[in-house]
Amino acid sequence: MQRNVWFTPGTQMQSRACNVFNYSTSDIGGFVNTGKEITPVAFIRQSYSTRLWHVFADLKAYLALLVGLSVPVLATHTVITPNDISYDERGQGFNGFRVYLSSPTHTNSGGRGELGWEENINGRHWGYYAAIGNYVDGFISSSQYRSLTSRGYKVTLSQNDRNGDFIGNRNRSDNWGADVHLVTHSNAAGGNYFLAMVDDATNTASDLTLRAELAARVGPAVPGTEIESTDNSPFTGNLGELRAVAPYNVYVELFFHDTQSHVDWFGSGDDWGRSVKNDPWRYGWAIDRTLGYPRS
Repeated sequence: MQRNVWFTPGTQMQSRACNVFNYSTSDIGGFVNTGKEITPVAFIRQSYSTRLWHVFADLKAYLALLVGLSVPVLATHTVITPNDISYDERGQGFNGFRVYLSSPTHTNSGGRGELGWEENINGRHWGYYAAIGNYVDGFISSSQYRSLTSRGYKVTLSQNDRNGDFIGNRNRSDNWGADVHLVTHSNAAGGNYFLAMVDDATNTASDLTLRAELAARVGPAVPGTEIESTDNSPFTGNLGELRAVAPYNVYVELFFHDTQSHVDWFGSGDDWGRSVKNDPWRYGWAIDRTLGYPRS
């Protein structure tokens, strides 16, 4: 990931790290691209009005970037909703594959020992940024790899109401014609691992491939170890949602919402963006590798 340096105009050469932008040299004056990083260019003894002009130019360019990338609404992490929402591909043509991201629907969400946000919000919050996020490794990005939709996938993000309707999620995935059915929950019981599961009775080679890619691409970003398993295992009981019609079915327990180091990684409260600004793009990476990087 290219890291930029933004030169602050003044009477002497000054520079400061500014790792939230991903401008090209045509976006804003004051630096040159050397191929590896952005090198500051001096502004020599500028007047106050000139310096002020550069400040407003910087702000204007940054706001244009935000609008152009359609940065997701910050309040998504507080939402409990009874409605699915679908997103079309963006920036390129439809690659032919539909991904259904299924959120938790626990009736007792918020009373499951969560140290941060409740579980139903955790799963949907992550899925939202996997679908349409504009971040890669903590920085705003215009890369096609920043989300599933920018890679050409159509995505449906499920409801996360406290209604216990996970079978409804599965049925809507089937009716929509999903090619990938990917469930995301946060875990409990104070563990320290990332868990990816397939159905023990109906799993296919396709399911196993996606499970392995999720463990390899997403798992290392999460605290603890990576575990690949099935349902009806020491980790869980039967998971009916894994029996969707989609050719690829995987259930992810992303992190432990009752392990403090995991909650610190995921973020909560004012630190809502810690993980979702860094790692949900990895879902697209895992799915791309599984499907062979389909593009229109």
